[in-house]
Amino acid sequence: METHPLGVFIAIAFLATLFTVLFWMLRLPQPLPQEVARAVYSVEAARTILVPILDLFYSERGVELACRLGRHQNATLVLAYIVEVPRLLTLDAPLPSEVEGQAQKALAHAQRIVERHGLRAVTDIIRTREADEGIRKAVRAYQADLVVLGTKFAERRVPTVFTRTAESLLRHPPCEVIIDSVPV
Repeated sequence: METHPLGVFIAIAFLATLFTVLFWMLRLPQPLPQEVARAVYSVEAARTILVPILDLFYSERGVELACRLGRHQNATLVLAYIVEVPRLLTLDAPLPSEVEGQAQKALAHAQRIVERHGLRAVTDIIRTREADEGIRKAVRAYQADLVVLGTKFAERRVPTVFTRTAESLLRHPPCEVIIDSVPV
């Protein structure tokens, strides 16, 4: 019985493939340093991500960033439009129609971004005296693991709602906080 060269080649290729697969299956991965493992786990643990919406452009960037962070763990994004109600009014006072329209428009834009990434979005309009207070309330209500705040910092000396909110969240974070500040 004579062996054909093609048969010998196929047998050698099969054995090489078999040994390669066995080597790949049986090799041990390199252990991760504890700091790296902790960092990977903390990002993967973000199952509910809160994105406060204070301004359309900067908040949309925050939504996009949150979607990219939450894509791998199929996170739920909570899109919370924050309305600062003046102290002269009660928190349940009717909103002016332009504020209500702006809130609905901003939430619809943000929800389209989330849907584009194939993630689940929950929308809410939160009335509060201070934006950071409303964000803390939303973190507790939705048990958020992460807050992504799209913001801008003003060069003026008068603090804006962005500056006040970011500084307050950094001083006393309700959970992990990521601030996406766009250069101006």
